[in-house]
Amino acid sequence: MTGRLVIANRGEIARRVLRAGRERGLAVAVISTPEDADACIRKEADAVLEVSSFLAGAEIVAAATAWGATLLHPGYGFLSENAEFAEAVEAAGIAFLGPRPETMRALGAKEAAKRLAQQCGVPTLPALLSHELAAVPPASWGTELEARGLKAPFLVKASGGGGGRGMRVVPDLAALPEAIKQASSEALAGFGDGTVFVERYLAAPRHIEVQVFGDGEGGGVFLGERECSLQRRHQKVIEEAPSAMVDLALREALGRAAMALVRETRYRGAGTVEFLVDTEGQFHFLEVNTRLQVEHPVTEAVYGVDLVQAQLDLAEGRWPKALGDPGTFRVPEPQGVSLEARILAEDPRHGFLPTPGSLSRYREPAGQGVRVDSGVIEGGRVNDRFDSMIAKLIVWGPDRREAVDRLAQALSEFVILGCVTNLPFLLALSRHPDFLHGRVSTDWIAANLPALNAPLLPESLARLVEGEAFRSQLSETLQGLGAPISPVAARFAAQAHPELKVGSRDEKPFLRIEHAGSPARFTLRWDGPEVTFHALRRGHHLDLRIQGESLLLEDPLSLPAVKKGASSSGVLCAPMAGKILECRVAVGDVVGEGQVLFILESMKMQMEVCTSAAGRVAALFATAGQVMEGPDPLAEVVAVTA
Repeated sequence: MTGRLVIANRGEIARRVLRAGRERGLAVAVISTPEDADACIRKEADAVLEVSSFLAGAEIVAAATAWGATLLHPGYGFLSENAEFAEAVEAAGIAFLGPRPETMRALGAKEAAKRLAQQCGVPTLPALLSHELAAVPPASWGTELEARGLKAPFLVKASGGGGGRGMRVVPDLAALPEAIKQASSEALAGFGDGTVFVERYLAAPRHIEVQVFGDGEGGGVFLGERECSLQRRHQKVIEEAPSAMVDLALREALGRAAMALVRETRYRGAGTVEFLVDTEGQFHFLEVNTRLQVEHPVTEAVYGVDLVQAQLDLAEGRWPKALGDPGTFRVPEPQGVSLEARILAEDPRHGFLPTPGSLSRYREPAGQGVRVDSGVIEGGRVNDRFDSMIAKLIVWGPDRREAVDRLAQALSEFVILGCVTNLPFLLALSRHPDFLHGRVSTDWIAANLPALNAPLLPESLARLVEGEAFRSQLSETLQGLGAPISPVAARFAAQAHPELKVGSRDEKPFLRIEHAGSPARFTLRWDGPEVTFHALRRGHHLDLRIQGESLLLEDPLSLPAVKKGASSSGVLCAPMAGKILECRVAVGDVVGEGQVLFILESMKMQMEVCTSAAGRVAALFATAGQVMEGPDPLAEVVAVTA
């Protein structure tokens, strides 16, 4: 069948769907915006349908209709779980690759899904829902929470959307009003729905999700579970199929619970039912993602299915035969183990701050059992107007140990220069013995941050590359000036005999940096094992990717970097590029230590900018609505004299 497919999304999922459409001979158009004008997919699709925003549903439907679309894939995020959008798409005569609008209304909002799960006999966590929050004054929230058996800490959650946005762990009742306000604001900005509720917080559960695929008539198939417990800020970092902690009995119980919701709602297409498993092994319904999930490739790898092709089959009126009989429940047997790591433009060593920027050097790993889904190419950039996803690294192995080994190897071979990424953090995680043995939970990353952010290089090599001799020689080599004149030890090295030692113990170790096949790839020869690495000059710094570590070192041959906004008088700077949502002070205000002065938004995340010490606001350099390009000055706070 010939058709015309529109992808109403961006980044790696848009390219993933584009690839699937091309495989079946469809013409493919991509929705895009002026802010995303340099996205590589705009050059790869058959047509670009430009709209003002990825949330502009009416514009998207009008553009798709004018182009003659027969199919529309929403990807994930943006409008993928918006029932009104799905309704408008289908009203225009375009097949929507997702569940029916009425199903999205029943399951897409977390609160509605919780009520439906209770009706189906699926265990749920106690909660104070949004209409209950609105019905009583904040002073009475404590009584209402206690009546439901909810004790601090609490979890504030957005009813719509996902990805950890609009979610806050609240330590006590006093902090609840501000947390609700911020979560609601973040949810509204992220996916157009500011509704939030309060739920029981489980401190160290396992996050297990179930992949389902419904035929729209009450039938469907259960495609196993994925482990998503490794999270930071409630956002998944590494996902796995199958889970190392799920046995056959628990897998069947999870599958039957998920399929009860599929039957009740006559679910159509791909969906994910998420659960939390507590320390006693009891599972609790969390939510339903009424769309394709970010981590769907690990399910594809262990069950031999293509979920995007299955979506296209169903949208074209055919049940995908590869998925099996939708009228019979069965527990699938996984073949091997698959892991997915999210490669993000963020800095784990500085609080996971977003780090949008250029991709001056971009090299993906390859090999047996390795797959990369990316939304970028070398020379592109990570856009600060969108999320921080660069790529997804997916590996498969016949058993868990081999899959973990392949993940670690692939992470060490992934090269990104130009912006800070989480690659060293992911590599450290993949090498940790707890991860190797599956001893993880949703709070494991937070509890192990010091170890995961520790330097990766051996101490002797770290000293060498941080030293001026190495940095000077690398800088000159990168500038095409050749290597500096070799020291005495280097000149004698060519004449060295295994039994003859020359030079002095005080002599600096011999080192030489040579090109290794490309302008940014080098070989380091020194008195240790030979090392191959990648490097570029970035401003006043040298950007290195070496033995899995990423380093940004001062270039000794460049002028000293001017630290914008730095001041001994107490200038407060933006921690990242982004937009000022709120300015909570005025010149002359006296502020306390840790007081919130600004709310900054970048890559769909909100951050509080607080004072480090008490004082008086002497000057303001930014206002609400202003866009910061980087660590720009926001305010000057001076000490208050007695």
